[in-house]
This record gives sequence, structure tokens and C-alpha cells, in this order.
Amino acid sequence: MPDLDTQKYFIRESLYNLVELSLLARFYEEHCTPSASSGKLNQASLSQTLLKMKATEGKGKLAVAIHETDPVGFYWIYEGQVLAHWVHPDHRGYGVEEQLKNSGH
Repeated sequence: MPDLDTQKYFIRESLYNLVELSLLARFYEEHCTPSASSGKLNQASLSQTLLKMKATEGKGKLAVAIHETDPVGFYWIYEGQVLAHWVHPDHRGYGVEEQLKNSGH
């Protein structure tokens, strides 16, 4: 497995700004929900996910994996429960999943 540092990965807490949360909510809706396989995004559900992620601020944990300048994964915990986690397939196997998980506890 390649070293996390040599691949320019950075794990951090979400900034909770709307641009980042919108992207993370889209990742969640496209890859972590039962309707994800349909290929159709439900805008109402996307909005609700964004609001739930924003509500995590100060009450939970939303860790983000960054590769160079792009978010490539997240680990979302609220009230002690893991709500979702996802890493882009191109970035799996580099230790990103483990780093996200460890940052969430």
C-alpha cells in the first residue's frame, strides 16, 4: 500500500461551509443512499442531507479526505453513530479509509 503522505492526502475536520457541504452531500446522495443506484438525484433529499451535515457542526464529526485540492471522501458521525463514510474508488487502497475512520474517533 502506498504511503499516505506521498500521495498528497490530507484528512481534516469539515469547514462546514456551504460549498464543501454541498459537495459532500452530493457524494452521500450519489454513493451512500439506496436510491443512488438509480442515477437520479432527489433534490429534496440532497437539501435534507446538506442540512443534516450542517447540524453536525459542534455536535458530531465530519472528517474530509483531501487529495491535492479536491475532497475525495468523508466520514460522518453524529451522536456517536457512523451515519456514512465513502472514499472515491480511485483513492481506495491508499490508507484513506483508515485515516478517516481514525480521525472520527
